[in-house]
Amino acid sequence: MQRRISSLLAALIATALPVASQADTMNYTYIELGYVDTEIDVGPNDLDGDGFALRGSLAVHENFFVFTGYEDLDFERGVDSTTFHLGGGARWPLGNKLDIVGRVAIVKSKVEFGSRDQNDNGFLLGARLRGEVAPKFELEGGFEYVDLDDLGNDTAIVLEGRYFFLDALAGGLTVQSTDDANTIGINLRYTF
Repeated sequence: MQRRISSLLAALIATALPVASQADTMNYTYIELGYVDTEIDVGPNDLDGDGFALRGSLAVHENFFVFTGYEDLDFERGVDSTTFHLGGGARWPLGNKLDIVGRVAIVKSKVEFGSRDQNDNGFLLGARLRGEVAPKFELEGGFEYVDLDDLGNDTAIVLEGRYFFLDALAGGLTVQSTDDANTIGINLRYTF
C-alpha cells in the first residue's frame, strides 16, 4: 500500500515540475494526492487505519467550483473503507487573500469487514475560512457535517495548511477531528 502511494506521489511530482506555472495560492482548480492515517474510537479499543486520498476541484466561475474526493483506507482486524463524494461550492471573498467557502456534496460510503459489507449514501455540508497568511502559505479551517442513511451523522472540525514550494505545487497537512475519530494526512497539491 505504501509503495503504491509513494509511486503515485513521485509520478505526480514528475508530471508537475516541468509545467509549474504562475498559479495563485488561492486557486480553486487543483488535484491533490495524499496519505491518510485515522484512529476510530470503538468502545474500549481503538481501530487504526491508513490509506490514500485523492481530491480535486475545478473552478467553473470566479466564485463557484465543483469538487470531488475519493478515500481508500485499510484498518486493523480486516476492516476496509472507501468513500467517494461529488459536489459544488462557492467562495465569498472577504479580502484579497481571504475567502469564506461553502460546500455541499453527495457521499457514497462502503465499509467491508470480513465477508460482509455495508454500502451507504448521504450528503455533506461544509463551511470554511481560507486565507493566505504569508507569501506561499495558506491556512484553511472550518467544519464538515456528513449525514449517511445507515451509518448516522457526524460533524468534523477540519484544519488544513499548505506551503507552495513551487508556483503550482504545494505540500500540505490536514487534521480532522470528530467525537469518535481523529485523522491526520499529508498531501501534495498541484494547481493549474
